[in-house]
Amino acid sequence: MKRWIGFSALVAATAFSSVAACAQADFYRGKTVSVVIGSKSGTLSIAAQIVGRHIGRHIPGQPASVAQQMPGGAHLVATNYVYNVAAADGLTILAVNPQVAMAQLAKVPAVRFDVAKFEWLGSSGSDGVLLGIRADLPHKTFDDIRRSPLPLIVGSTGPGSNSYDFPLLLKEFAGANFKLVTGYAANTDIYLALQRKEVDAWTALSTTVKLAAAQGIVRPMVRARTPVPGLADLPVDEALATDPVGRSLMAVRGIPLSIGRAFGVRSGTPPERIAALREALAATVADPKFRAEAQAATIETEHIGAEQVTRLFAELLNQPPAVLEVMGKYIKAGE
Repeated sequence: MKRWIGFSALVAATAFSSVAACAQADFYRGKTVSVVIGSKSGTLSIAAQIVGRHIGRHIPGQPASVAQQMPGGAHLVATNYVYNVAAADGLTILAVNPQVAMAQLAKVPAVRFDVAKFEWLGSSGSDGVLLGIRADLPHKTFDDIRRSPLPLIVGSTGPGSNSYDFPLLLKEFAGANFKLVTGYAANTDIYLALQRKEVDAWTALSTTVKLAAAQGIVRPMVRARTPVPGLADLPVDEALATDPVGRSLMAVRGIPLSIGRAFGVRSGTPPERIAALREALAATVADPKFRAEAQAATIETEHIGAEQVTRLFAELLNQPPAVLEVMGKYIKAGE
């Protein structure tokens, strides 16, 4: 009898699931889903455009899917639009830059959203960050950098970038003997400066630094909290911090990278459509055609579930007053 009841419940649940899927297919069929992107260039923009080209095939009803670029305000324009203007119908997806949460923390006037109130669908992959030093330098460990008799010259594009904020926090809160030199126009210019031995160290996204390491230009020394394939044993910046405020600031800087290339919809979107879009994003990231296009663009992908993205945003927003008080000194929100 118990087996019969269990079987009946399974049949009922399967039937309900089928009916729900048909309802979503009826809604989406013949429509267009827009993936709103807050920039015209960069890894996040390219990755979001690739998602936009593939996700429609995995949504019930197979709607058309397009990328809609809406640059401005360091992604704040796009985020404000989806939060306040776009209909809560499951047809508009935000390709968020997680650093907008830092702008919210800093109470940037242009912020007209609450990251905690978005319905997150998941992420197509996280971004690792590495600090590397010139391969010809004798320093083998982070303690060697701390004890270096001469400061290591760190090339940077300026505040608000990985090339500046990451080594600055290591200098201020982990004792790294660094001297930051700003003014480089792009990472490629810092890379050339390393080759010319004008600078000693450099921080960038892990994919970029790993390429330089493979060419024998740099030796990776420290990473942010996001594991980097093949370099997971490197010391993590947060573990090197000797001050709790510094550790929290490193987390504020590192959590958005762990969230990576996240997608969300406006609060009030029907739950069944949120569920369908979450499943569609997971299926997209597993799609061989999507993965091949991402690989061709040298973008590493992995599916990060909606629950983890939501948890990481909550951790980022839950900062003590002491951290908020000094955050602006070390991290330029909205950059």
